[in-house]
Order: sequence, then C-alpha cells, then structure tokens
Amino acid sequence: METMHYSEKKKSSKGIVIGLLIFFVLGGAVLYFGIKTEKDPVLIGREETDIQRLVDIEQENSVQTANVNSAINYEVVDVKKSDTSNAVIKEEMTLPSIKVDGMELGEINVKIEKDYTELYDKLKEQLKTAESKYTYIVSYETYENMVDTNKIVSIVITQKIRDDVEKENTMEKKETYNIDLATKKTITEADVAQKLLGKEYKTIIRSAAREYVVDKGMLKDSEFTYALTGLENFYVKDNVYHIIFNEGELVDKKYGVLDVAVEKEE
Repeated sequence: METMHYSEKKKSSKGIVIGLLIFFVLGGAVLYFGIKTEKDPVLIGREETDIQRLVDIEQENSVQTANVNSAINYEVVDVKKSDTSNAVIKEEMTLPSIKVDGMELGEINVKIEKDYTELYDKLKEQLKTAESKYTYIVSYETYENMVDTNKIVSIVITQKIRDDVEKENTMEKKETYNIDLATKKTITEADVAQKLLGKEYKTIIRSAAREYVVDKGMLKDSEFTYALTGLENFYVKDNVYHIIFNEGELVDKKYGVLDVAVEKEE
C-alpha cells in the first residue's frame, strides 16, 4: 500500500496582528477626534444666543458711555447784576453762567441773562407810578445727576418781587433749565421723565400732583382736572423727579409755588 503523505498548511497569524493594530489605531484616532470636537455641555436655557450677545454688548456700551459722561467737567459761576437807578424798584440779581469742559454755553447763558434782564426792564415800566418800594430778586440753585447714561445739570432759578415797605413778597416764581452736559443742550420733560419714571410717566406725575394738592387740602379730588402738557418746569435732585407749579397754575395763588417730588411706582 502506498503511503500517502500530506502536510497541513497553517494560516499565518501576521494578518490578524496587523488587522488588530489597524483597528486600534483607527479607533483611537476616531475617539481622539470626537473628544476634541465635542461641544462643551450646555445647561438648558443657558445657551448663549445672538440676541443675548447683542444685549451684553449693548450693556457694555451703556456702561462705557455712562463712565465717559460722568467724567465730563463743568462749572457754574455767579453773574451778579444790580441796579438802584430807579426810584421805585431796584435789582438784586445772581444768575448762573455755565461752562462745560472749559467752554461757555453761550446760547444758554445768553438766553438766561436776556430773560431776566428784559423782565426787570418791564417791571420798571409797570411800577413807575407805584407808591411803594420794591426789590426784584433773582437767585438760583444747581443739582447734578446721572440719569441713565446722561450727566444732567438742573438749574432752578427763583425770582421774587419784594415789597420793601410791607416786608413781604408780592410775587414768587421758579423756572428751570435742564442741561445734558454731553450734548450741551437743554432737554425736555419727556427726555428725563421717561427714563426716571417709565413709559407711564404722564400718569405717574399726574397722580403725584393730585395726591399732593388733595392731601394738603388745596383742592378736592373731584376738582382736580390737570393734564400734563410737557411744558412744565421740572428738575432732578438726588435722582428724584420734581415738577414745579408756579403761583396760580394749579391751585389758588395763596399757596405759592408747589414743588412736587414724583417717585417711580413699584
């Protein structure tokens, strides 16, 4: 019998090893790439949006503007005027002259001086046949505030006519000038009131005025019919809005000038 010879050909293990190496290398690369590109975990409701970024930028710009405006330098100096040439009425006047960063606010300063000088000239004409003696007195007060990002200077000018014989005032009136130092311009009631009191500022001011005159017994609630015009004299002191009603504007003249502080409603 012929003897059959055969040999078994063993499979090489090199292919398996190479395959495993490739698997591990590729797997590691994929895992590394995944880790590097994975976004940081974000809590629900905390994801930064374009809107939020715009809000943040706006807030940052607002802070920067406020810092710049708060650093504006200004000066208010006295301008004294007197006149004793008239036999019936004399003048004792102290008016403000405003400078911002060393520059005079020519238009505003000229207007203030013109307003009160012309009024004195009219009084001299009106009182030239009066039997008593009078003094026309003008003085002022200044208040500085930051309203939102704006540095505001409020100037309250008081004028009085004093009867020098009777030793009493026959007239008292307050007028205001509110100046934005950044623009070097006077600003309106709406510019300031809305920032301090909100969009419903007209209603808030009217309610404060009603409460003031009713609580002090100047008017009955049913008699109060005032509507805000936007032309009222106002000023800001310690970041509180004040509205002024001169003699006879809201209530009887006997109550004099009314100065109503208006607080923002909660």
